Amino acid sequence: MVKWSEPTYLWLLLLVPVAAAGAIVSVALKRRQLARSIDVQLVPVLAASASSGFALLAQLLLVGSFAFLLLAAARPKWGEKLQLYKGRGIDVIIALDASKSMLAEDVKPNRLARAKAELSSLIDGLSGNAVAITAFAGDCYVMCPLTTDLDAAKMFLDIIEPDAMPVPGTDFGRAIDVSSSLFNPQEKNYKALILVTDGEDLGKNTAQAIQRAAEAGVRIFPVAFATPEGAPIPEYDERGNLRSYKKDKDGSTVLSRMNERQLILMARATEGRFLRVEGFSGERLLAELDAMRKKEIGGGSYAEYVERYQTFLIIALVLLIAGLGLSDRRGRWWPDLRVKIKTGHPAPGVGERK
Repeated sequence: MVKWSEPTYLWLLLLVPVAAAGAIVSVALKRRQLARSIDVQLVPVLAASASSGFALLAQLLLVGSFAFLLLAAARPKWGEKLQLYKGRGIDVIIALDASKSMLAEDVKPNRLARAKAELSSLIDGLSGNAVAITAFAGDCYVMCPLTTDLDAAKMFLDIIEPDAMPVPGTDFGRAIDVSSSLFNPQEKNYKALILVTDGEDLGKNTAQAIQRAAEAGVRIFPVAFATPEGAPIPEYDERGNLRSYKKDKDGSTVLSRMNERQLILMARATEGRFLRVEGFSGERLLAELDAMRKKEIGGGSYAEYVERYQTFLIIALVLLIAGLGLSDRRGRWWPDLRVKIKTGHPAPGVGERK
């Protein structure tokens, strides 16, 4: 299976057939213009060696070069090779709130989708560190243990959904305890817990969990993906259609609001940093993590897809050179290429030289 590191460039391939059609039309118009500008009887004399076929072939070679250049830019990868990792970094555990309130849409498209997108970009910047993923609602579950394979961590992040959480609610204490258990208990440093939530805690042992984390040297970085005004919690049917909004026992619509004060106290108690979705910057959080004391991380191995863009780039260069060098004159397939590159026009053909 082919994987693409930069798939956005593949959309530009839609321009290739347009460019090919443009080349065909351009050659046809040039031929028609030549027939109109001089006497028909003089065409065989003045342009005896001119070939529309060669002219079209040269332009199609350039279009082909553009197509393969786009494929190279998209960075295709296939085949796996085993990589051994060794470097300096920290252990980073990302605990993602997967409660139903994360489906509220005060943050677009909703809190959970925005959090996943931001975390995916964040993980890309965590090269050199070990990363783990946990998901929590009324209980917490380990989705991915500490690993240096960032692609694997992102894959487990992507499958987290509220429907997969068997215990409803939101329990920060349980999330902190389960996530902290993944750190090495023999170490007092190098531990960062990124708690991503909408900030509505229903747990009863959060304060004790924060205290245990602080004593174990875990620094907590709460990131709130919600607005202070809050939003109703949507409920969907089996087909994903909006059915209604969650209501309390009195029939009133429930608003999910962020408990910002609790998140700030959590960060202060563990020497972490509280961040809100407004103005959230992955670079800022990465800078906070990068400032932490580091340790040797190595000995692990992971399979990595092999980059194959080189082949496409070589083909693109070959087609480019062929397209620039191919003459539109019969019997002179490779005229003075230096002249063509320098002037942008082919070297003078037979019958055109004085």
